[in-house]
Amino acid sequence: MSSGRDEKLVEWLFKNVGIEKETRAITVGRYFAIDGYSPRPVRVVTHIHSDHTVGLSESLRVSSYIVGTPLTLDLLEELVIHGSGLHSLFRAKRRALDYGEKLEYQGSSITLVENSHTFGASSVLIELEGRRVGYTGDVKLGNNTRVMRDLDVLVIESTYGSPRYRRPFKHSVEEILVDTVRYGLRKYGRVHVYGYHGKLQEAMHLLRRSGVEEPFLMPERVYRATRVLEKHGVRIGEYYRERSGDEFERYVVFRHFNQAKYRKIDGSTLNVILTGWEFENPARQVDEHTWVIALSDHGDFDDLVAYVEMSSPRVVVVDASRNGEPYELARELFRRGYVTFVMPGTGEDRVAGTR
Repeated sequence: MSSGRDEKLVEWLFKNVGIEKETRAITVGRYFAIDGYSPRPVRVVTHIHSDHTVGLSESLRVSSYIVGTPLTLDLLEELVIHGSGLHSLFRAKRRALDYGEKLEYQGSSITLVENSHTFGASSVLIELEGRRVGYTGDVKLGNNTRVMRDLDVLVIESTYGSPRYRRPFKHSVEEILVDTVRYGLRKYGRVHVYGYHGKLQEAMHLLRRSGVEEPFLMPERVYRATRVLEKHGVRIGEYYRERSGDEFERYVVFRHFNQAKYRKIDGSTLNVILTGWEFENPARQVDEHTWVIALSDHGDFDDLVAYVEMSSPRVVVVDASRNGEPYELARELFRRGYVTFVMPGTGEDRVAGTR
């Protein structure tokens, strides 16, 4: 690229692409807000995790469309809209897009692109004024992740944006999880698994694929989310609402991550806590009856760098609005020759390079 083209693209970038510090919204042009509230007519939700549904009630009142995949929108209705009194408004404004389907709006367009962060998750491709802007959302590389290419601007997450966050063992974690649950079922007859929505269902699906046949029990919100996945063709098998009177010889309970601090360590069950914040080993024993297993929905540092290299955008924007290491990732991309900026930030915060 010539320096003149660089300058014109960077000028266009700062007029048309932004990340709002308070609401975490990624904004593109006058029409699109992604994963946070901004008064734009189109609000996109890439997936159901809470840091990406910020300000959804405000968006419902202001925006014309709430855009997501059919699965993400159904999960939003069960996990976010449920009990809010906003059902009618949500159903009137929801606009489901299948992967690869394009929504035209005021001379611009938006397309949702498949990624394997969690069930129903998407990346976002927006085309306006002859430019192509891609936003990864939370992403990990995998068979179901499609890397966006031919981009003028790539906005990328930075959750594990530091070289400290590498998982050389990441391809063995699933097998370790299955083996640990089977061990717990043999020894205790019951296993309690703790994780976030989406990751819990990923674990359920993995265990079923691996031949674990015991009943799955879960509290009401986890049950509703699992029921939505079954509606969309994700086979979970035998599962029930958790009740104190349920009696099975052997079973697995799935509860939200925040409940792990209340787990029993009296020898009546094996506890398994799923987290992405483990980098030394795929599994770690924290007490006699509890294992932490490094099952992550995010790409590690090497995956993030690999995504950028496969995408090869003209300019990279690193998202600094959520937890992560945006500056370390930006410096590495700059070192590799990419024109790189960190948003939100000030002029002093930006890291810029030329290719």
